[in-house]
Amino acid sequence: MCEPVSPRWTSSRRRRAARTATGPPAGTADLQRRANVFKRRRGSKKQRPAEGAVLDSLAESGDTYEREATEGPYDIADVPDDDIRRIDLGAIRLPVPKGVGFQAQTDAKGNISQVLLTTGTSALQLLVRAAPRSEGIWDEIREELTTTVADQGGQTEEVQGRWGTEIIAKIATKKGANSVRFCGIDGPRWFVQATFQGQRALDEAAAPELDEALRNLVIDRGSVAMPVREPLPLKLPPKMAEEAAARIAKRKAEGGEGNRAIIAAGDTPRPQVRRKPSPRPKR
Repeated sequence: MCEPVSPRWTSSRRRRAARTATGPPAGTADLQRRANVFKRRRGSKKQRPAEGAVLDSLAESGDTYEREATEGPYDIADVPDDDIRRIDLGAIRLPVPKGVGFQAQTDAKGNISQVLLTTGTSALQLLVRAAPRSEGIWDEIREELTTTVADQGGQTEEVQGRWGTEIIAKIATKKGANSVRFCGIDGPRWFVQATFQGQRALDEAAAPELDEALRNLVIDRGSVAMPVREPLPLKLPPKMAEEAAARIAKRKAEGGEGNRAIIAAGDTPRPQVRRKPSPRPKR
């Protein structure tokens, strides 16, 4: 079993109590240099959000939470000094390792609705959401995904994997059961939902290139307040956006329909895996 490497949120109040009781652990100074500390001021002035929306910057908590940036995905403030090439997609900087293909579903303006990485018979779908300042949301989303899969006639199993607590789901389709693996990574005001499909859904050792891409992902959350769980805006680079617009315009000129295009890059073609929309938690 691989050791989980996903960052986790921890209450600093509990951390301070533990340090007082046991003394500082080895390497504390190094960890403190690498940690992000997110503080919430008590009694700060709050703006009332629109009805039904809870802004991520207004989540209430009495604790200060810390996130140890030991491995990626990385917040933009913690991006390592490396030579990895990443595609700038707005809210994320996406690495595409050798042997991995990149696909984005987009409209004529380059706004991305889906990001997919592929290699062999495995694929990784990425979704990045706004999250509260003071806590993670993976535990909550995991429960909702489990309920959603069950409501659709599927089955789920929680496992401890490379990215912490994960869900392996068997989703019923017209062509039979389709297995996917849901992973969640909580960050400072952002949340990454990574859905592995194909062989990687059941075999943690398969497609290490996809885990490499996820590990080196960089998230640029921005400072604008957003409703919790709202997808962060993703946009193609200008040249790719122009290509998407040209494809859509050509299709319409030929009498076709649809306002979206699939833009691909990288080394590999689309794998032969059945892709069904992943069940999403209720808002």
